[in-house]
Amino acid sequence: MINFLRISTIAVALFFPAFSVDASSGRGQQPHARTFEVPGHDPIGKPSDGSSIDRMIEVFIRETESGYMLFEPDAIQIERGSVVRFAISNAGALDHEFFLGSFDEVAEHQQWMREHPDMQHDSANSVSIPSGQNAELTWEFSDMTNLEFVCLIPGHREAGMWGVIIVHDHLAPKSKG
Repeated sequence: MINFLRISTIAVALFFPAFSVDASSGRGQQPHARTFEVPGHDPIGKPSDGSSIDRMIEVFIRETESGYMLFEPDAIQIERGSVVRFAISNAGALDHEFFLGSFDEVAEHQQWMREHPDMQHDSANSVSIPSGQNAELTWEFSDMTNLEFVCLIPGHREAGMWGVIIVHDHLAPKSKG
């Protein structure tokens, strides 16, 4: 009986790591797998080639003396169907990023970043903005939804670096600009 228990314990110990390897191939575990194209994924729109821009939105990164890190503005309304170019300026002392995603995707990606803090982003829905530099991200907002934009460098979201985007037909300004 003791040998059976010992063999069972070893078998279980060897069996569960195999599941954790398979689990790491899921949507939330590979954040740069163009999740916005995965069937069943929360609709957030898609990258745009920038050939037709409906609106330019300037986003400023601000670091305060008390330790807050902020996006300004932190709430944006966008008309469904618009192609928006975000021009992000980082005048702060630290490097930051602008990551656009659904609330679930942001939560999953934040956990991934905690486990892999040195990970570099290479995805159409995010840009890195080194200290003192600017970056752009162009996105087509084809679905009515609520999204989040965030800096997922460990500790930055917790310091206030996040905002929301509301994509709807009746909330956003109709004018181009």
